[in-house]
Amino acid sequence: MEILFEQTWILFIVATLINGFLFKVRSKTYIAEKPELEKGYGDIFMGYIILGCIPWIIVGIGNLTGITQSITDYFFPRQMNPMVLTFHGTLVLIWLLSIWWVYFRGGAEFIERHPGLFVQRGLGNRQDLTAKQVKRFLPLMLLGGVIAMVMMWTFDSPVPA
Repeated sequence: MEILFEQTWILFIVATLINGFLFKVRSKTYIAEKPELEKGYGDIFMGYIILGCIPWIIVGIGNLTGITQSITDYFFPRQMNPMVLTFHGTLVLIWLLSIWWVYFRGGAEFIERHPGLFVQRGLGNRQDLTAKQVKRFLPLMLLGGVIAMVMMWTFDSPVPA
């Protein structure tokens, strides 16, 4: 059980890769209908894989070098461990990049033009998101991460042994 906590980062990388490749397979249907969208789907696939794996690679480097002991170290950034701070800083940077891309670089419109990237599900029906919905939903998605980050920085809990 201990190895699971020490090497959890590998599972997160595998899950990210599987999700990325499943999306790539699903996107083939849309590309067959509109071949001009193939580059966009390829770009979003690579962005997802790269940005999705970077935080877990940082966790892996920390654990493999002994700078951190397990995934639980990353819940205690107030200890000021450099790898934990790098991990948290990377998450904030990814959030800022997503805000910049969606609101200032046409990312919401890109998502709308590339169906299947993000979908809204409800009671048996599935609907692609519009640019307006993406712009409304992004702050809610980020809010969950921000709340978790604030709790980790402010919550006064005992340090794990």
